[in-house]
Amino acid sequence: MSPTRTVAARRATAWAACLLVFAGAGAGLGAGVAGADDNGIADKEAPAVADAARKAMSKVTAMRMAAKVTDGSGTIALDLRFDEGGNCVGTVEPAGGSGAAEVIKRGDDVWMKLDDELLRAQVPGPAAEDAIALVNGRYVHGTTKSPVLSEFAEFCDLDFFKEQFTAKPTNEQLTKGSRTTVDGRPAITLTSRRDGETGSFQVSTQDEPYLLRIQGTDTSGQRLDATFSAFDEAVPAKPPAPADSIDLSQLQ
Repeated sequence: MSPTRTVAARRATAWAACLLVFAGAGAGLGAGVAGADDNGIADKEAPAVADAARKAMSKVTAMRMAAKVTDGSGTIALDLRFDEGGNCVGTVEPAGGSGAAEVIKRGDDVWMKLDDELLRAQVPGPAAEDAIALVNGRYVHGTTKSPVLSEFAEFCDLDFFKEQFTAKPTNEQLTKGSRTTVDGRPAITLTSRRDGETGSFQVSTQDEPYLLRIQGTDTSGQRLDATFSAFDEAVPAKPPAPADSIDLSQLQ
C-alpha cells in the first residue's frame, strides 16, 4: 500500500471517528422503558448520548476495529485489535483486491506477513517472484522506524483514535433514532449531519455506552463502515517463532 493510500485510509477512519463527538443539537425520540440490563442511555437526549459515548470511548484501554473505507479506487478493509501499550494484531487488505497482510505489533516491533498477491502488487516486475521465494510465507520483521512497516503500524495507534473520540466539533445536527442491535449487542442509533458529511452511529445501551458502529459519507463521497468491540480485552499479539520470520534488512 502506498503512503498516500495509507494516509487516506487513516484520515478517512479518523474522519468517521470525529463524527462521533456529536457536538450539535437534536431532540431525542422516545426510547421506551429500559430493560433490566439496560444502562438507561437510550432514554436520554441525543447530546447526552453523545457525551456518554465520547467519555466511554476515551477511557478504553483496548478494542477491536473492523472497518471498510471505500472510494473511487476501491475498498480498504481493516480488522485490528490494539491497545494502549502499543500491541496490535489483525489484517489489512489494500484497495483493488491486491491481496492482504497480517500484522502483529508489540511495542516498536512489527511483524507483517504479505500474501503472494500483495507481494506482487508491492514489488515491481520479475523481482516479485524473487521476493516471494525469499520470504517463503514468513513474516517480515522490523520496527516502526522502517518506512515500509510503519505504514501498516499506523493503523494500530489506539491513542490516535482516542484523540478523535474526545475532540469536539461545531455545527453538527444530531438526531436520536430507534433501538437496534450490533452483532447481537443492544444499541441506540444517532444520525449526524455536518458541513455536507453524514453519518449514523450505534451506541451500546448495555453496560458502558461504547460506540459499536459508525457508517458515514464525507464530502468527497468516501464511505466508511466500522464496528468496534472487544473493549478492554487483552490483545493476543504473540510474536511468531524465529523460524517463521525474516528480518527486513535481508530484503533490502
